[in-house]
Amino acid sequence: MALSPAPARAEASAGSGFRTVVLAAHNGERRQWRVPPLVWNDRLARDAEVHARHLATLGYLRHASMAGMSAPQGENLWMGTKGAFSPQQMMDGFLEERNDYVAGAVPYISRTGNWADTGHYSQIIWRTTTAVGCATASSRDFDFLVCRYDPAGNIWGRSAHDDDRRAPELAMRNSQARP
Repeated sequence: MALSPAPARAEASAGSGFRTVVLAAHNGERRQWRVPPLVWNDRLARDAEVHARHLATLGYLRHASMAGMSAPQGENLWMGTKGAFSPQQMMDGFLEERNDYVAGAVPYISRTGNWADTGHYSQIIWRTTTAVGCATASSRDFDFLVCRYDPAGNIWGRSAHDDDRRAPELAMRNSQARP
């Protein structure tokens, strides 16, 4: 008899408690860098929920394809044992990357030499990003957190601290050029 994975269950992550914790975690860190605060965006949260449900069905992390989107969204993904982590602890997983973060241009943003070790953190503090929306979903064994950002950060050759209003245009160009 084949066992199928438990159906993905989306949490009421758009609720005010979840939203308050997630937005406070983002904006508290942005404040440290003197970067304007993010606003919550329900469209981004809905997109995040769709992908979180997909990840819960897959059972592993995989970034969403941004193909066909008029403007790519930034995306942070987290996965942990079901029920073992609060939303703050999930966010802390991203924020702890500050310990290896170097304020340089992507990909030179990590003391480890691997930009992916600090990519969640740099997206959170990316100056030209203005909006965020996040959601969680659960499988039988794991919780998944997806945060979506607009405009996207982590633009190759750019720094999180650049104040370049052409960032969305550059992100679009880079997303089409990169596999």
